[in-house]
Amino acid sequence: MKIFTTVLISLFYNLAFSQTPIEGKSFIINNKNDYSFLENVIKSKKIVLLGEQSHGDGATFDEKVEIVKYLHEKMGYNTIVFESGFYDHYKAFEMYSKSKSDISVFSEAVFGIWSDTKAFQNLMNYVDERAKQNDPIKILGFDSQEGSIFKNHFMDDFIKLFENRKITFPENVITSIEKSFVSRDLEDVASNKKDSLELYKNFDLIMDSFNKIENVNFDEKIMKQVFVSKIADVSFDIMQLQKQKIAVQNPRDEQMAKNLIFLSEIYPNDKMICWGASYHFSKNINQIEYTDETEDYFKQYASNEIKNTGYSDYKTGDGSKLLEGAIPMGELLKKHFGEQIYSIAFSSFEGQYGIVDEKPFPILQPPFNSIEQQLYDKATSKTFFEFNKNDNNSYYCSALGNIPFKAKWGFIFDGLLFIKKSYQPEIRSYPKPVINNSKEEVFSIVGKITDSKNRKVIPNAEVSLVKTKRSIVANKDGAFSFTIQKKDFQDKLIISAMGYATDTINISSIISTNKNQINIRLRSHKFEGIILDEVVVNSARKSLTAEDIVTKARNNIELNYYQDPNNQKFYFRTQIIKKNKITSNIEAVINTYNSNGMKGVNTPDEGLYGEIQQMHTLAEDNINNQYGKITNFAFIFDRDVILSKSNVLYKTSSYNLKKEEVLLYNDRKVYKISFVNNSPGSYSTGYGYPAPKKSSGILYIDTETFAVLKYEHCVVREPSEIKNQKDKMAQKLHKIIFTYKTHEGKYFINYCNVINKSIITSIADNVILSENFLVNNVMSINVKYSNVEKIERPLQKINQNITLKEDSEFWNNNNFILQDDKVIFDLCD
Repeated sequence: MKIFTTVLISLFYNLAFSQTPIEGKSFIINNKNDYSFLENVIKSKKIVLLGEQSHGDGATFDEKVEIVKYLHEKMGYNTIVFESGFYDHYKAFEMYSKSKSDISVFSEAVFGIWSDTKAFQNLMNYVDERAKQNDPIKILGFDSQEGSIFKNHFMDDFIKLFENRKITFPENVITSIEKSFVSRDLEDVASNKKDSLELYKNFDLIMDSFNKIENVNFDEKIMKQVFVSKIADVSFDIMQLQKQKIAVQNPRDEQMAKNLIFLSEIYPNDKMICWGASYHFSKNINQIEYTDETEDYFKQYASNEIKNTGYSDYKTGDGSKLLEGAIPMGELLKKHFGEQIYSIAFSSFEGQYGIVDEKPFPILQPPFNSIEQQLYDKATSKTFFEFNKNDNNSYYCSALGNIPFKAKWGFIFDGLLFIKKSYQPEIRSYPKPVINNSKEEVFSIVGKITDSKNRKVIPNAEVSLVKTKRSIVANKDGAFSFTIQKKDFQDKLIISAMGYATDTINISSIISTNKNQINIRLRSHKFEGIILDEVVVNSARKSLTAEDIVTKARNNIELNYYQDPNNQKFYFRTQIIKKNKITSNIEAVINTYNSNGMKGVNTPDEGLYGEIQQMHTLAEDNINNQYGKITNFAFIFDRDVILSKSNVLYKTSSYNLKKEEVLLYNDRKVYKISFVNNSPGSYSTGYGYPAPKKSSGILYIDTETFAVLKYEHCVVREPSEIKNQKDKMAQKLHKIIFTYKTHEGKYFINYCNVINKSIITSIADNVILSENFLVNNVMSINVKYSNVEKIERPLQKINQNITLKEDSEFWNNNNFILQDDKVIFDLCD
């Protein structure tokens, strides 16, 4: 009886859990990464598509690098095309191939999900080495989405192309292209029919001009395709802003397919390897069956997302609609290239995945009757499986997002590379910085700066040494602490503030009193009205208008600000303040490398690099882990009036200007120019969605050199719903202050204070629930123009893969900006 029962149980198990063996050919990949089977599988295909189940599968990334090497060396594939910006890669490859930049330029072109990884670093090292062996590999991109290279270079190339062809456009046409393509200032276009018609009229005008060009050269063909690609990209954004119903990312997929087809035609002899998401490289998505089992996996992954991030936007049943009407680029490519294209998907059975430097997610074990389970049972770590295209059976497979879908996979991909265990990508490395921790005898001076008449606090006055020019900035309460090294004991302190006469104090006289606390009273000094001896513009001695002064400031940037590579060391503090309590407080000393000098661009951080030399964490807000972090430092420079082009200095026509008065600063006469934005948007303020509601501020400009000495700006943005708290609204306000001073005759950033204020209100009754502040202070420590140290780490990556031991003695002996008693936000009130 027992035997009979056992037989029944065994029979039931086999019937319930039996799986139809997948039809196709298996190729075991040994530890030596023998891919020789690809020579028969791929044969003479023009294009190979290397997908990935998510953008965080490190094992897949590493394997793709090895496959690229094999395909290049053994099968003659000479071009890699990334799912990244079409123009970005065109420009990056041009700069690299003409030795205007090294291989690191591709880190700006390729999206960070790949360029931040060790796998990508290894791939670029390989490409660079092959180039040195006169065996070049092209690096291109097929995406309509572009990055910082596009933002900083496209408009110059675009304008130059038509200038060379003696074709001109009205200024408003050029502005509309820059607004839509570069600044992504599209909210008015999406909501206003007149603006929308005007934009597309301008698109047509430029396309007609492209079509009229005769004997089109290579670069002009590329630029025309870039323009077509960006029209598609902008149109996709507008559709999303208008909340139109869009099947997955069909508009983007369609344009990516067109871009790749274009590249195959302009490089007819190239054999291409494409690197991107498996979804984009798939076809016949309608073959996928949505089952209850797939829904269960979606729910489990949503639960894991909540554990990791505290939030998931997945709602029960959403997965069944996820791929409705989807037409990925792989389907369009198959129609165009036919048998000349081969797509490979990837999947794993276990392990982890996750974007670099973020919390990883576990891979949930695939269903028992899945392709992964069958390949796992073969007891090898890696297997390549070529699907039988005539197999009409459906199987579960996790090639899309690590979620098991049931489908006839031979109709969707040509092959699958199975890796048993996945892992999160390894972070790329950078050369370790040299840090000098030499100790010296010091004397600390603590002081407060006030008005000599009314004893009112003078905020953010500058205190500096005469000889070494080393300086610090007082806080909003006029307080400062200055640590003087022994070699500077015979030097003098200079105290200066806008509108006040400069004061000078001998350091030795302070030390001799054995008291380190001083009170400084500055004498106010301002000119009544506009003085007679200011610069004039003609023989009639007509005084300069506010517009004239700002124009001169813009035109004199090259004369006033250092234009070559340099190092500048900064003190940085970032704080989160809630209910008048500091919940996060991080300080650092960061050495930067500016590869371009003080030049206006759309994304300043493209040419800025840096390394943390000291760091000090006083408090850390774990709940708001995306704010109050050291990475805020990089984005401070996007607000600088000289480095960034999205402000009153470069977009002057968007502002109304007024000449207020002439003041004294550092014993120099300074124009005070107020400004109000008459068309606030990302184009003129640098702030995108939610749209800026209003912006205004002040420029202080030297009357002789026309250098900007101080910049104040306030931006108020439209209220918007909080993504994961639908019952609440948030409104953001931004207060920006930058000051500049000279070093060896050239101006540089001296101090900046950027405060982001968030007002959270209840939608039900419009009651203010909270007011939170993110306060960032940056102060220059020193500048170096000679023997410049080249730093390779992009400023946005200064926190990646860094282990730095805190030096308490350093922070005890080097006081920088003292803590303010309270946050002052009066500029925006």
